[in-house]
Amino acid sequence: MKKYIKYLLEDLEDLKVKSNENLDRFFNKTEASDLDLYHNDDHSGVKVEDLIGMEQIYFPNIDYLNDLETDALVRSLHSVYIAHGLNPIFEKCVTNRIKYGHLRNGLRLQVFPISKQIVDLEMCDYLPQYCPLFDLCSSYNEHNVCCDFKRRA
Repeated sequence: MKKYIKYLLEDLEDLKVKSNENLDRFFNKTEASDLDLYHNDDHSGVKVEDLIGMEQIYFPNIDYLNDLETDALVRSLHSVYIAHGLNPIFEKCVTNRIKYGHLRNGLRLQVFPISKQIVDLEMCDYLPQYCPLFDLCSSYNEHNVCCDFKRRA
């Protein structure tokens, strides 16, 4: 395993430990700010990377990773999402390489966390030729495209 990946996994463990701090900082604002969803009706949410405290740029592209590193990063990154009240949902047939790409890109998503609750995040944005379930997908059948061609993994 590459040294950078080892350090990244350690940083992800630290983020899990600090998740309560991050969530308290987010939910316990006494004055209106960019992160205060309850005092600003025009607010568009908070980016996952701002919520957890680590930007997408720190996560390497999937081509840089081998399968062992990918599996370890998916487990750690998924547990960081869960620790921050976000539940990324994948179909069972999705590989860890695809999961990693979606979790990595998901760091740029705008989310609306709820205090002391888990918010489900549907992690589906495949091109039809890569989607394991495109023939069953209501988005694909309705629009003849799969999730607006947003695959970026």
